[in-house]
Amino acid sequence: MLITLPHGLIDGLDLFDIVEIDELRGKQQNYLADKELVVNNIGHIPKILEDLVISFQTKEGLKWKGKVSDAIWKITSSDIETILIKLRENTYGPEFYHEAQCPECNKKLKNLRLDLDTLKIDKLSLENIISSKIVILPKSKLEVEFKAMYLKDMFEALKIVTKNNSKLVTSSIALGIKRLGNKTSITSEDIEQIPARDLMFLNEEHEKIKVDGSIDNNIELSCNNPNCKKEFSIKLNCLDPNFFVPSRG
Repeated sequence: MLITLPHGLIDGLDLFDIVEIDELRGKQQNYLADKELVVNNIGHIPKILEDLVISFQTKEGLKWKGKVSDAIWKITSSDIETILIKLRENTYGPEFYHEAQCPECNKKLKNLRLDLDTLKIDKLSLENIISSKIVILPKSKLEVEFKAMYLKDMFEALKIVTKNNSKLVTSSIALGIKRLGNKTSITSEDIEQIPARDLMFLNEEHEKIKVDGSIDNNIELSCNNPNCKKEFSIKLNCLDPNFFVPSRG
């Protein structure tokens, strides 16, 4: 299966945003059953991607000459999510059944169907990809350059949520920043020193500035409880190993 990535891999003047993928086989089922890989972790993801991504290509058909094992660390989180969703589709078909819980009345909604082949990809243009995403903080006057999330950042984000909740806010913000003033390799401690006015501005601007493309994995739902009818949305969690359970198709 050939798929188009929201972002893609840049190498020199070439954008490799077409990916050829295989389907899940028995080997990958072993990864999904390996507790050391999947319990509070996403260790199955790089292994699955390395096995099942066949090639990266340009739209003209030029294939990237590097190793897939290197490329998967150089593509953004939106690209990774897109590949995972399409791997599921290529293996079991587009139908995906899931559950959700209404945030209003707590009713569990079961046997909800989502057709994976209908999820729209919002692609980032090459011009947008190569342009710098810079803002100037109003109080400290420091330049901030935003960046997209990559596989390494996804591992760090999970670590923050599961092991370091005391710095959840500042650590999460740090992952999305490439440069603060003249400093790179931004940490939670760097964000802790930013004035509150600047921090508010930073959050607002980060929501406006597009650093990555996306696959529309937000699922709009309506509670079927006649006394509730609450409308809400959830995000398709393709990082969960249970996303690849065959019975969901």
